[in-house]
Amino acid sequence: MAEPLRLRLSDVLYRTRGRDWDYAFLLQPEPLLGEGWYALHRRIFANVEPSAEPVLLRGALGIGAGHPFFATAFTDAQRRDSQARPIAHYIAWLGPAADRAPGQSFGPGLVQALGAALDSVFDLEPDAVKRGETKALDSLLRARFRAALPAPELSIDVRDEPPRALRWLGTLAP
Repeated sequence: MAEPLRLRLSDVLYRTRGRDWDYAFLLQPEPLLGEGWYALHRRIFANVEPSAEPVLLRGALGIGAGHPFFATAFTDAQRRDSQARPIAHYIAWLGPAADRAPGQSFGPGLVQALGAALDSVFDLEPDAVKRGETKALDSLLRARFRAALPAPELSIDVRDEPPRALRWLGTLAP
């Protein structure tokens, strides 16, 4: 039987949206490149259309000695934006622990474990968050989200996750 996965949140790149705010990175590891995470996020999730069934992706970022990742994208079963569309979650887990993780879907369990932190920012109105602030909206959302996190490392139970197809992306150039 599979052991629960231990995820250090400092190894997770997590992008989603709120009811009224567009997609933002709520979790980001330390930058690997000067261009930031957006370009790498686009490479990892190129040609991925999230659906209720999580898409699983493995590969490595071709930076330095390489950085393995295990990624997933899926739509949320409960949360909707202001237009009643399901929101998508894009999660990339980086590092050796991600490389060793079994090929079971970890995303829904992670989002469930992050539920209180996500709830703390999901309904925020962008204008209210930005009022009197000079920082970018995604930085403000990320700071509020991080303040509501339950712990720096989470245990995710994947024992009940059914086997899913895994897409190997190879090494992605920066």
